[in-house]
Amino acid sequence: MRWIFYSLLVINLVYLGVQLGKELSSSRAEPGLAVAAPPSGGKPIVLLAEQPQPRRTGKRQVAVGALCPVVGPWESRDAAKAGAVQLRAAGLTGQVRALTVEQDRLNWVYLPPYADRERALAVLRELQDHGVDSFVVRDGDDANAISLGYFSSAESAEGLRVKMRNAGYPAFVRETSRSVTEYWVYLTDPAPEEKEELKVFLEANQALKLDKAACS
Repeated sequence: MRWIFYSLLVINLVYLGVQLGKELSSSRAEPGLAVAAPPSGGKPIVLLAEQPQPRRTGKRQVAVGALCPVVGPWESRDAAKAGAVQLRAAGLTGQVRALTVEQDRLNWVYLPPYADRERALAVLRELQDHGVDSFVVRDGDDANAISLGYFSSAESAEGLRVKMRNAGYPAFVRETSRSVTEYWVYLTDPAPEEKEELKVFLEANQALKLDKAACS
């Protein structure tokens, strides 16, 4: 009977060991990230690593308002293209672009346009009888106005305006200019002033210069 007692004791110990082993294995947490379940009715949570990333391109972005080195000006596109070829031979590549600039800024003294040409001519004759050099504007927005002169000095223009008003003529002063199209070579080299070849090119072409212009 003693061996039956020992057999039952051994079986109970083995069974107890198996149960303890299962409890210990189930209590161990698996390594990893715990993701909380989304609230009912809400959108699922997306990890940053799972979100689509913006595509990167190899193009260099030009900042708004950035300035690029330019060489010029030339009066014609053909002349600018020929200059670009010479620059390329000197190791400076670039693209020819047209720029509209305002030149010959002057101060215009004038009498405002009259209702008709006959009235403008009558006032013109009156002015010329008093020795005032003037002419009638033929066309455009200022047709039938009377031009009293152009001055590079604002002080000189203002002096004539005051003189004419004191004489009873409603003279005004306006700054004027004319639009001119110039052609420049936009260089791709960010620091061309450091190139000895450019210095030699500009010395051989005294009418040209290195300047800065808006890249866009």
